[in-house]
Amino acid sequence: MAENNEHTKPPKEYIELLEKKLYVKETGIENRLKDVQDIIEKSIEPGKKRFQKLEKELDKVFPPKSVKRGSADGITYFLFDSAFELYFIGNNSALFIELQGLLERFCINKASDFLAVDDIAMEIIKDSFSKKTLNDIAEYFKTISLWTEDEVKFARKLTQIRNGIAHKNAELVSKHIGDGKKTLFTSIDEMTKKVDAIPYIVTTIELIIKIADATTPSYFSNPRFKGRLEAYSSVIGMVMNLFCDNEFIALPNHIKFTMLNRIFGKSSLLASKELREKIGDYKSKIIDFHDALGVEEVKSKQFYEDLIKLGIEIFEEMRKDLEVDGDSKVFIKPAPIKIDFDKVKKLRK
Repeated sequence: MAENNEHTKPPKEYIELLEKKLYVKETGIENRLKDVQDIIEKSIEPGKKRFQKLEKELDKVFPPKSVKRGSADGITYFLFDSAFELYFIGNNSALFIELQGLLERFCINKASDFLAVDDIAMEIIKDSFSKKTLNDIAEYFKTISLWTEDEVKFARKLTQIRNGIAHKNAELVSKHIGDGKKTLFTSIDEMTKKVDAIPYIVTTIELIIKIADATTPSYFSNPRFKGRLEAYSSVIGMVMNLFCDNEFIALPNHIKFTMLNRIFGKSSLLASKELREKIGDYKSKIIDFHDALGVEEVKSKQFYEDLIKLGIEIFEEMRKDLEVDGDSKVFIKPAPIKIDFDKVKKLRK
């Protein structure tokens, strides 16, 4: 009989909720507001003790007057006021959400900085990353050797805890910081209050510092230099040669236009705004130059002068782009083509 009663007995979690909300506390909004006020007022002394404990741990991880402490001072000055306030009053549920949000936004912004070739690319990348979460991009920072595997796991765990709190999923929260058995969303605050939040604060600061203090990783900068060098080197010879190959000149203009777009496609994608504009100007003139070559001598000579000058400007812009990530001395300027206009005129006749 006792066993049957045991089966019908409400779970301990429900009993604790009833005792806390119904048997102990008075109902009514005015009483809830008063209770919250009392809790905050009573949190002053415990908050001071929590801060003392936090400060000791921060001094241990980020020794005063060290370079690492300077980074921590800078990061916390600009980003951590809300997190510290929440920790002081013991609101760990809101603290987890705040820490995860800080880390996620910082990572997304910094990843965009690493990847973007220019401001336009930055806008596109940030828009793409805005649809991603810390869970999605944490692995990137291991790939570029800024985070370890354990740090990636921390970021993902923090995200899971945040998701559980934000979506009132007690099972998810309990899985990561509890006994894995809680199911009532009303149990979430109790679970988070029992957790030592200091390691989460410290690790979040450490991960942000690792990203903030990093220069553009060689994983990104070297391949970008290599990519630009390959793309620019593949076209600069044709640019300075004015695409004066008999086979190309003989092509119909609409085919030339399509081929020019393909030939310059990768270079345009990696180029600065100034370089893209000059490439666009070059493409618009080169076909007219071919049409005038050997037919309208004065016009073709003027096109020649303009295009050679534009070709040199394109080379210089390419060199500037390469200088961002490496030594542009490896990028060699080809000699401009010299055209015997009298000979071309005879050949066209």
